[in-house]
Amino acid sequence: MTYTGLGAVRRRYDERLEDEVARRKFLEEAVKRVIPAASEPTLTNQPDWNGSASPLVAEFTLKVPGWASQTGHRVLLPVGLFSAQEKHLFDHADRVHPVYMDYPYQQKEDIAISLPAGWQAGTLPPEHKQDGHVITYSLTMSKDKSMVRLNRAITVDFLLLDRQYYTALRTFFQGVKTSDDQQIVLQPAATAAAN
Repeated sequence: MTYTGLGAVRRRYDERLEDEVARRKFLEEAVKRVIPAASEPTLTNQPDWNGSASPLVAEFTLKVPGWASQTGHRVLLPVGLFSAQEKHLFDHADRVHPVYMDYPYQQKEDIAISLPAGWQAGTLPPEHKQDGHVITYSLTMSKDKSMVRLNRAITVDFLLLDRQYYTALRTFFQGVKTSDDQQIVLQPAATAAAN
């Protein structure tokens, strides 16, 4: 995970008085919060907590037991790995107050999934793009014989949004959730060749 701008400043400020153990726990918990399933992140590098202009870069090994589910001879793999923040965002149909964000942000994910020997990606969900002017979303995927690559991006470019735009914002995030709930179908190479 790479934090830049205000995101990096905020995390460095929050953890400025903590030791390495507490900082490690802080970053690992941050990863757990963005994954909508039980996960086991382990920090593998020493982030630069003292820099002010450089990005805060945290590298992890990650295990997500049960993320993929087997159905017969196929395995289904949800595409929204880091989508927990958007899962229940704006669930309520009505809103009384304007929507306030701490700061504008951009979240980009570039995930490469190496497939086990003898397996290949069958069906990939179609790409999905939404442009709400002050908020955008895109999800694209590609595959080859041994790997699936997912690229997901969300940009939120507002601080305060009047409640009259809440319905459009809610509809936007329902589209994001629908897209993130899609699944990649993995199958044994022998099954794919027989089809």
